[in-house]
Amino acid sequence: MSSDGLNRRERVVNRNGDTNEENVSREVSPERPQNQSIMKRVMSLMALSMAILAMVYYTTQSNDTKELVMASATQSITGPPIAQQVMCSQEDYTEDRVRFPSCAPQRCGRFVSDSVVTESEAKHLLSVAKRGLSLGGSSGGMSTLGLHDGTLSMATNFVNFYKLIESTPEKADVFTEKDLEVYGSVRNKVRKTIATHFGVPAAQLYVTTSSDFSRITTKRAMNKYEVYWLRHVDRHNIECDHYTSVIYLSTYGADFSDGRFVFTDQMSNATIEPKLGRLVWYTSGSENEHFLERVTSGTRYALVMGFSCNPKFAAKEPHIAVQTYIYFHPKKY
Repeated sequence: MSSDGLNRRERVVNRNGDTNEENVSREVSPERPQNQSIMKRVMSLMALSMAILAMVYYTTQSNDTKELVMASATQSITGPPIAQQVMCSQEDYTEDRVRFPSCAPQRCGRFVSDSVVTESEAKHLLSVAKRGLSLGGSSGGMSTLGLHDGTLSMATNFVNFYKLIESTPEKADVFTEKDLEVYGSVRNKVRKTIATHFGVPAAQLYVTTSSDFSRITTKRAMNKYEVYWLRHVDRHNIECDHYTSVIYLSTYGADFSDGRFVFTDQMSNATIEPKLGRLVWYTSGSENEHFLERVTSGTRYALVMGFSCNPKFAAKEPHIAVQTYIYFHPKKY
C-alpha cells in the first residue's frame, strides 16, 4: 500500500470515526463517567472497523489483476499465430522428461490461430457436436460428448454413447463416415501444429480420452463436473496429458455472452475470445492455469483435445456401429 493510501485511510478514520482527541473531548461529561467509558469503547470499535475497511479497499485496489485480451473475436489471425512464452512448471514434467525426453515439454507457452482449422471443418464439427449431444445432454449447463470413449452426458450422469445407439438401431446413423473423416483430419492437423510449435515429433503425440465436444448454456450446474468456471490446471485433472488444444465451434458476442477463456497469470490475465474455427493450444501444466467465464446467454460449443507423450494413454479410434440385417425372400427360402 502507498503512503498516500495510508494517509487517506487515516483521514477517513478521523472524519468518520471521530477518534482524535479534540472530538473525543467534546463528548466527555464529568457527571456521567460510565456513559463516557461506553462511548469511548463504541467509538474505538467504529474507528477500528473503518480502518479495516479502508485497508481492505486499498489493498484490493492495489492488487487488481490486469486483463490482457490475447485474441479478440473481431481479429482474424491468419498469419503466424499469436504466441506467449511462459516458464514451465518445475514439478509437472520432471519425471516425464526422463521417460519421454524428445516429447515432454522442454519449453512452455500458449498459441492462438484462425488458420489451422477451416470454416468448413469447424461448421462440420459443430454439426457433429449438435447431432451427438441431441441424443443426451445434461440437466445442467454443461454437456459433453467423447467420440473416443463414447462418454455422453445424460441428465445428471453419463452413458456410453456407442451402447446407446447399438440398443436403438434408429439412432445408429447419427454419425457418418464423413463425420469421422473430418474429425480425424482436423485432429491430425492439430497434432502436427502442436508438434511444430513445441518442437516435438508428431508421431509421439497421442490423443487421449480427455478429448470431447462440449456444450455450455446458462443453466445452473447439477454436479461437480459442470462447474467449469473454477481455476484449474489440465494436467492436475488428467495427469497423462502434456498438451491441450481447444477448437471453438461458436463465436463470442454472436452466439453467446461471456464464456471467454482466461489464462490466470501472476501479473495479468490473458483472455481469449472464442471464434468459430479458432484454435488454441498450450502446454497442460501449472504454467497455464486457466478458467472459463460463466456463460450468461446463448450456447457455447467447443472441441477440446488432449495429447500425451505416453502411448499407454492413446485413445481408441472412434467407430460407427453398423447394424446388419438379412432379409429372406419367402419364395427362395
